[in-house]
Amino acid sequence: MPLGMDPIQKLFLDSIRQYSSQNQAAGGLVEAGPEYQKALAEEVAKLQRLYGGGDLEAFPQFTFPEPKLDEVAAK
Repeated sequence: MPLGMDPIQKLFLDSIRQYSSQNQAAGGLVEAGPEYQKALAEEVAKLQRLYGGGDLEAFPQFTFPEPKLDEVAAK
């Protein structure tokens, strides 16, 4: 335990580490029941329909066409 850490901080960090290991072991949310999983799947499907599908966790790729500029006739 580092010198500046009080027992409450240590307990907090221990609980965070425990939750993290449970999260990795579960492969997702720790205490998510079937109701929550179903609601999550419905919301993800709704977002995919709304935003055209694809990977919702990836940043979208933007392509901007080069603007067509009309040349101004010199007078």
